[in-house]
Amino acid sequence: MTSPEISILIPYKNAADWISECLISIQNQSFADWEVIGINDASADESEVIFQQFQKK
Repeated sequence: MTSPEISILIPYKNAADWISECLISIQNQSFADWEVIGINDASADESEVIFQQFQKK
């Protein structure tokens, strides 16, 4: 297995209002050889849950 060509880093804190839109935008790209790495900076909202739901897809 080879590493993805592109790694996308998303640091977030209390980003529940926009994190889904961000992840959907990445999923909708025509280029498919990528990975997303989320870095939670102690969010107090549902950001982590939203990110984990996308991770399961």
